[in-house]
This record gives sequence, structure tokens and C-alpha cells, in this order.
Amino acid sequence: MFINKLNKFFIWRALVPKKIRTIIWKRVLRKSIILFFKNDTNEEIKKVIDFLNKNPLELFPYNFIFNYNAKDIKVYLDKEEQLKYVLLDDKKLYFKKRWSKFRIKKALNQLLIEQDPQSPHRYLTDNFNINENSIVADIGCAEANFSLEIIDKVKHIYLFEANNIWSKPLKKTFEKYKDKVTIVNKKLSNFSSESTIDADSFFKGKKINFLKIDVDGNEKEVMSGLSNIIENSKQMQVALCTYHSQNDFEKYSNYFRDNNYKVEHSNGYTVFYWDKNLSYPFLRRGLIRATKK
Repeated sequence: MFINKLNKFFIWRALVPKKIRTIIWKRVLRKSIILFFKNDTNEEIKKVIDFLNKNPLELFPYNFIFNYNAKDIKVYLDKEEQLKYVLLDDKKLYFKKRWSKFRIKKALNQLLIEQDPQSPHRYLTDNFNINENSIVADIGCAEANFSLEIIDKVKHIYLFEANNIWSKPLKKTFEKYKDKVTIVNKKLSNFSSESTIDADSFFKGKKINFLKIDVDGNEKEVMSGLSNIIENSKQMQVALCTYHSQNDFEKYSNYFRDNNYKVEHSNGYTVFYWDKNLSYPFLRRGLIRATKK
């Protein structure tokens, strides 16, 4: 696509503000998707095209996103810690200190959309769920909204977040759950260093049985570190995001099946327009749910 090539030119990036470039990119992408799939008879794809014919491009091109409004979200201030937070299921979810109320509202609204039952980014379903025996590794947890929602229903959670800016908010969010939560401010990998931790060494003897993986494009490194655990576990559930790279859904679906996992995908498709190299066929599965029992 022409716009992909244009994004590589320094003058284009220097003279045109990022916000304007994104608007142009989304408009071009929307037209390209509609044109590419205009005669497609697949019902899932027809839903996407029907949405795009009536609306601007969205990460999740489905009407359920309109059930959410950032303006309805209330943001509070913890004066003692000087950290802002929201209430999620009556529990305090803290955010980065420098984030404005507007940014927090926008971020939480997106998180709520992501975990809507109809969302391509939804981790859990009635048939793919946690329980009181679940020992969870939330890999790439950021503010850890997913873990906060399930904390009362599981045995233990290990939170992995490489960005140390989240360290203080995470400690405050899970202050009441110290016995059930372990926070690791390093990137999960296949080796240990000042910024990484070897998955095999860390999980030895911990009996992990649920992996949630959302690592913004670092899936290859993380999955390499987890390979022994995934391949040798007798009982395991894995929710792996696959929308960051075009071929991840097919690649990791085959990987899990080769290791005797039952594999299913989440509902619908994402249009990951943040990937400026996004090209045909544009639509990506949000995540894989893999189960070995």
C-alpha cells in the first residue's frame, strides 16, 4: 500500500503531525478493507464490512463498542500516594502517576471494551475460565485490570510487567492481596539479566496452570521462554494475543495443536491499525485460547 511506503519517509513524519497521519492512515485503511472484502460471503467478515460502511475504522469494528463511554468513568485521587485510581468491581485500580484524568478515562474505557463478552480481545468464556485452583501468570499485565477482576476467584497470580513505571500502581492496587499476588518487574524471557527473568527457573515448582500473554509484539521471546512449560504441562490454559503480528494466529495455533492442545479463537476480528505495516488481508484474530487437560 502507498501509505505504508509513505510512513517510511522522514519528511512525511516530520512535517505531518502524528494525529493527522493516523487519521489519514485509518481512512485509507478503511477504504482498502471495504474494497478488498466487498464480495466476501463469510458471515464474520460481512459483519465487519457492514460496520465499516456505516462507521469510521475502529480497532474492534463492532457495534458493542458504543455501549461504552469514557465520559461516564469516574477517576479518584489517593491523596496520600498522589496516585489516581478508578473503581473496578468496587476494587481500586491504580494508574501511572503522570496520567491525566482524561487519559485514564480513555484507557479504562478501552480496557472495558477489550473484555466485553463480544470482543475479539476477550480472555475468558464460560468454557474457558479460571477457578479456585487456578495459578495464573499475567504476562504483560500493565495496570492488571484482568488480574484484579479475577483475584478473588483464583489461588495465586504472578504479575509480569517490564515497565517499572507500573511498579507503584501495581503495589497499591494489590495491597490487600499480598498473599495471593507476586509482582515481577521484569520481562519474562528465556534467559535472566537485569531486565529479564528466565521462565523455566522462575516457574520451577510453582504449578502454573493459566497463562495470559499480551506483550505488545514480544510474543516470540516470551513464548520461547515458556516453551518447556507449555509443552510439558499435563494441564494448562493459555490466552495468547495474536493481533500484533499478521502470522501469529496461524503460527501459534499450529504450535499448540502440535503439543496436544485444543485451540479456539476469540470472536470476530481486530483491525490493528497501530501497525503501520498492516496490509492485506488486514483482519487479524484477537487471541488464541488453548487448553490441555
